[in-house]
Amino acid sequence: MRLPLPRHIGSGILADMNTDPLDAGHVSADAVADERERQADERQRVADERERQADDREQRLAAWETRLDTQARAQNRAIPSHRQRSYEAIERARGLVEASRERLDRNAAALRRADARDEREQRIVDGEAADTRQRQADERPSAQQSAPEDRA
Repeated sequence: MRLPLPRHIGSGILADMNTDPLDAGHVSADAVADERERQADERQRVADERERQADDREQRLAAWETRLDTQARAQNRAIPSHRQRSYEAIERARGLVEASRERLDRNAAALRRADARDEREQRIVDGEAADTRQRQADERPSAQQSAPEDRA
């Protein structure tokens, strides 16, 4: 009987492997790292979308503010001073800078994850190559020893 997977393992690589929770110890560190990387990529995608929506909203608000100022001027109503609008623009720019910093941090983290994945894959390749060389080295003496026996 298969037990249901824990909620945090319900999707991605571990779920595709149909891993029993009892066999979770047998899941390779690479599969776990790949699942973490997939989750981090998904978080990045969601954060990028949220940031894009915030940028769109900010642009709509700026356009709306400009329209209001134009209407207020046409009606001879007082509008905020240039200085006040400048302070507001500075605050919006600070928000954009912070969002850009967060995006930069996410991109740097994604690159570090990619580097770690490449290193894991290279260790696997190096290990398999060393195993192959060892098997070949082990087979050579036995092939040389069995050759004279086959002639006898």
